[in-house]
Amino acid sequence: MKIQHLRCFAYIAEKGSMRAAAEQLGLSATAVSLALRELERHAGAPLFTRQPQGVALTYAGRRLLAHARLILAQVDRAEEEIEQIRGLKGGAVTVGVTPWVSQTILPRALMDFQRLRPDVRLDFTEAIGTSHAGLRDGTLDFSLGLAPPKNQSANFISRHLFSCGLAIVGRVGHPLAGCTSLRALADQRWVMTMREDMHEQRHSTMLARHGLALSPDQVHYARSTLVSIAMMEGSDMLTVCPWPLVESPLMRKRLAALPIQDELPEMTTSLVMRRADTPSSAAQLMIECFVDAARACRDSTEPAIRRMMTSVDFLEAD
Repeated sequence: MKIQHLRCFAYIAEKGSMRAAAEQLGLSATAVSLALRELERHAGAPLFTRQPQGVALTYAGRRLLAHARLILAQVDRAEEEIEQIRGLKGGAVTVGVTPWVSQTILPRALMDFQRLRPDVRLDFTEAIGTSHAGLRDGTLDFSLGLAPPKNQSANFISRHLFSCGLAIVGRVGHPLAGCTSLRALADQRWVMTMREDMHEQRHSTMLARHGLALSPDQVHYARSTLVSIAMMEGSDMLTVCPWPLVESPLMRKRLAALPIQDELPEMTTSLVMRRADTPSSAAQLMIECFVDAARACRDSTEPAIRRMMTSVDFLEAD
């Protein structure tokens, strides 16, 4: 298989037509069609079904696309690394960041990194849950968030950095704002930012230990922290939230933690990477900036930062 063939294939899958893929790639439609035919010949199976409105991936095409995206991401990363070495351009760093880290450590890390490498293009996304799809397909260089569960950890390397407590949170003025027991929340509705499945039921397991067996119609989902905040502000939904985020300016005047007396588990935040990956020099520098910024935030005298970092324990020695 040739890299150009895989690139044409990936663009066809993304755009839904060979003509649109050709325009994006700056090639003729004939050249893209020829590349696809060569790839299908090599694969020994059709990769798309042709339809009046465009093309749709076959089962073989869907399977190949996951590998193609990973291969292309690795090739792009290698080319950027070589260009950095040759001094042609700064390249890019793509990072997933869990919400509490984005509100505390990220601003300082970003300031330090850009002072050292203003030539590097940065791409941040919110890291939610434990599936790490962006790491699996090569989109992300690394992620600061929850480590993958044990049954999915073979493809990842996790370095545990921080732990912090969890809180049950609702809108300011919630009818159960004075509630002290999880059992009293049995009939409440919840909003979660990570969807649970048969492999990972982190929140359900935690709540079940205290007698809360949530039915599917009690649990709703948001794909970002901002959306979850809006859902709670407009309803009586509750959520499970790390304490640093509860104390952040983003949440502090909009949501409040319930004074639950039941013991809740700690949440561990980890540096997660693909096991087979070698970080670029820029990505390695960004990791170092995050670690240094975390220490600076821990020792900060700024009131807002101190509030957020009070509940954070460092799992690595200085």
